[in-house]
Amino acid sequence: MRIRQVSVFMEKALERFREITELFHDAGINIRAHSLVGHTNTPYKILRMIVDDTETAVAVLKNRGLSVKVEDVLAVEVDHRSGGLYRILEILDAEGLELRYTYAAAHDVCQKAAMVLSFDDLDQAIKALVDHGAPVIASERF
Repeated sequence: MRIRQVSVFMEKALERFREITELFHDAGINIRAHSLVGHTNTPYKILRMIVDDTETAVAVLKNRGLSVKVEDVLAVEVDHRSGGLYRILEILDAEGLELRYTYAAAHDVCQKAAMVLSFDDLDQAIKALVDHGAPVIASERF
């Protein structure tokens, strides 16, 4: 139920992001979800991505000299209705977990959304969601 996320630390966000998408296009790598964040007072940004071929993506990025980090995250289905996100966050908050960051992605032709989450204790987060019937998405399905 863990999903491998690739993060790239970079400057010149638009130029670098375009370059990464070109590299991935040439290598046949699909970006399934992404988040680009950074503070407005600094040129440094973090691009987080879920891709369909983590190993190849990392090799391509490192070959280009980029600073790359791979870590596990989880993804959970969120109903497109009032309270859908609240239900997921309520489960996790009740476990006393600390959320590091989150981003969303379209999933299943937009019938549902997928929320990617990062926690210090990922196993506890997965267990809490599964125990409460929240549909955690396996990496093969994402």
